[in-house]
Amino acid sequence: MLNITDDIRQLKRLIETKAQHPYLLKYIQKPSLDEDKLILLLGLFNDLDVTSDKRNQYISSTMLVQIALDTHEIVSNSGEGIESPEVLKNRQLQVLAGDYYSGLYYQGLASVGNVDMIRILSSAIKKINDNKIILYQQGSINDVPTLLKTIKAIEASLIHKLGDYYNEPAWMELSEDLLLVKRLHAEKSSYMKSGQSIVFDVLREMTFDDSIGGEVSIKEEQVRTQFDKCLWDARQSVERSMRKLAKLDDELLKRVKAILEQTESIANSYVKEG
Repeated sequence: MLNITDDIRQLKRLIETKAQHPYLLKYIQKPSLDEDKLILLLGLFNDLDVTSDKRNQYISSTMLVQIALDTHEIVSNSGEGIESPEVLKNRQLQVLAGDYYSGLYYQGLASVGNVDMIRILSSAIKKINDNKIILYQQGSINDVPTLLKTIKAIEASLIHKLGDYYNEPAWMELSEDLLLVKRLHAEKSSYMKSGQSIVFDVLREMTFDDSIGGEVSIKEEQVRTQFDKCLWDARQSVERSMRKLAKLDDELLKRVKAILEQTESIANSYVKEG
């Protein structure tokens, strides 16, 4: 099997160097890099007839888009109540940082004259933002399949659009399934730590519209059971998707295994607090 550890390290340095801005880093945290999406992109492009220079340019541009989206997400999740001048300045800089990272992606692809790639990633950005609105708009999602489809669109559209362009359905499928599992793990972790999770909120609306008057504890247990079923089914989908790829590098296999191991025992994972 291939080992792409050196490629990952090289790409991380390239992306972090491009995203570095001394003034922004004085006031906001260093942008985080989603290594799982980086590994998936590298796996996809290693299966294509693309030069290493172009591969690195396309992957770094795509990851800059992801960083821009993640930076704007921080802004949208942090604005509550009256803000001090310092907090307001920080929020404004987060917005500017997101716009800055987006500009870097356009600049990078324009420098190699790839209009198609700009179009593909722009389409993915629109799909991601449209589905974020659907997820957070109360009453927009009425069933589990729609909920999971919406999460997949938010998490995997960048890779999905590229896989579609290059006619790589196996990578499209694996990316959607793996990133769905990862997002569900994040939602479950948030729920267990703070009781907050948009996915649990949507499931509550969906499951209990006709159950007014029932015991709250029973309703919540039903939501937990439904969530864990979604997580378990998504895990099974990842295993099926992996079998459709002829080769997987060691780093991706190791990461997939780590993600799947988190779902080995989900039955008694909730902790009653307080």
